Amino acid sequence: MRRPFGILFFFSILEPGHAAEMPDFESWPDVSGPYLGQELPGKAAELFGANLISTEHSEVGSVFSMDHTEFYFTTWTKELGTKIMVTRQIDGIWVAPTIASFSNHPSDVDVAISHDNSRVFFGTRRPRPGDTEDRQDGFDIWYAHRIGTGWSEEKYLGPVVNSGKSQVYPTVTADGTLYFQAVRDEGYGKADIYRSRLVEGSYQEPENLGAAVNSEHYEGDVYISPDESYMIVSIYGRDDDLGGGDLYVSFQISDNEWSPPKNLGPDINSNKRDFCPMVTPDGKYLLFSSKRLGSGDVFWADASVIEEIRAN
Repeated sequence: MRRPFGILFFFSILEPGHAAEMPDFESWPDVSGPYLGQELPGKAAELFGANLISTEHSEVGSVFSMDHTEFYFTTWTKELGTKIMVTRQIDGIWVAPTIASFSNHPSDVDVAISHDNSRVFFGTRRPRPGDTEDRQDGFDIWYAHRIGTGWSEEKYLGPVVNSGKSQVYPTVTADGTLYFQAVRDEGYGKADIYRSRLVEGSYQEPENLGAAVNSEHYEGDVYISPDESYMIVSIYGRDDDLGGGDLYVSFQISDNEWSPPKNLGPDINSNKRDFCPMVTPDGKYLLFSSKRLGSGDVFWADASVIEEIRAN
């Protein structure tokens, strides 16, 4: 049976022999400064937050809040499944990660935050409203609103966006347009990239981005820039793939036209799966997940590689 891309990547971190219990953050040190006090990377990818964020457990799907005072990532344990974790900067100090208030199901993944910092989106297999059982063959996109320093009760994004077999890895433009990966009968391949415009507060029927971006391969884990000028996509199965899935960049030519995806190259990609791209809100650094060291870690690099590829 064909497995949707989001599920492929989701279960790729659920491997025996890894992550027997929740990571121990009791010995979390005092960490201060931007980017969790990490030494800034160059153009070649480097491990992010060694022994802080990237540990012997599986960590994927990382993102900073728009004001750079929160950092979210997903971790997996045998007892709890996948949980979205958050560390916050309080009085200049990054405190030990805790489970985000909206992450109360053992399948929560792929967090994204709106550009006004007021809404969080994520993927999950929890029951839809009116259902009593978890989704068995795919994911939906849910969200919560910010309330003070926390979040409201999580809500189903609705049947317009969540109308396919699976939809996951949301990312949001400055005007609220939602990009995500989905498995739908009319798609080009095993999974495609879609977008849904926000009109008068409601998300519209998702649009497939077309054959310039999507193909017979797996296209998933999409990051869209705030101005919608470029996207970074994790693609599995192309001839120029350096490993088990690489990161590619595509540039918008017009509203409905995109350039063919270009591989971000060996400074970013490895001979293992590279996925879950996000760019820091200031546009300076590319964050992504990789299995190059094992079950999954967070890496980062200078985002100038994007403009270098655009120029060429």
